[in-house]
Formats: sequence, structure tokens, C-alpha cells
Amino acid sequence: MTETDRFHDNSSGIITDTKLKKHWLPKDSWGDLGKWRNYSEALAYVRLMNQVYAGGYSDWRLPSSKEAEEIYDTNLKQKDWEDEIVHIHPLFVSKCAHFMWTSNKNENEEICRINLRNKELDFIDKNTSEHQSARLVRDI
Repeated sequence: MTETDRFHDNSSGIITDTKLKKHWLPKDSWGDLGKWRNYSEALAYVRLMNQVYAGGYSDWRLPSSKEAEEIYDTNLKQKDWEDEIVHIHPLFVSKCAHFMWTSNKNENEEICRINLRNKELDFIDKNTSEHQSARLVRDI
């Protein structure tokens, strides 16, 4: 299986990652709501998507930094909100944010994010909202 054929769209409107046995929502919170999210707001978005049973499920969550790194692939190209290249599968909805919250925290209570343009992970203040989004995952 190549990296490009491991992702599949399915009838419930979610993306299945057959390699890692995960489901992903195709839109991030920026694409869905048109607003940047700080970490608390990202968690509120998770609760909302679980309340509405997005894709028929109520166990969505923020990905770990490892899971976030796993969807990044330099061979894959999609456009973000600034028409820059992000390296995620084209099944994910375009015009997304390039910064994505993860569930990982450091000893200073800063939250890890990934830059989908270059795969850089860094920890930032949880109150930062500009250019931050939530992209949700669940285990199959």
C-alpha cells in the first residue's frame, strides 16, 4: 500500500486511514466554522462534533502529536487558507489551517501543534488562537 492510497472517503463523509486504523473528519475547525480556535475552543469543538455525532460517531478527539505527524507526507499536496501547500491527502478539505492542535502538553502547560506545511512540532500558549485549528480523529 502506498501512502496515497491508504486514505479512503466513505459513505458517512469521513476519511478512513487504512494504514493506522483511524477515522478523520475531512474538515478542520477553520474550514467548518471559519474561526481560529485556541486550545479550550478546540476542545469545545471536539465536544460539539461528538454531540452531533459527526460521521455517525461520538468519540472524536484531538490527535496526539504522533498521529498528527502520521498524516503528513511530502508526496501529498493540499492547499491551505493562504493557498500555500500543506502535505496532507487531497481527500481532506482544502483551505484548511496549516497549524493543527494536538493533545500533547509539556511541563509548562503549553500545547503541541503541528505545522502541516513543514511537519514542525512546537509547544505554544494554550490561549493562542490565530491560525490554530482542530482536526479530529478517532480510532476504528
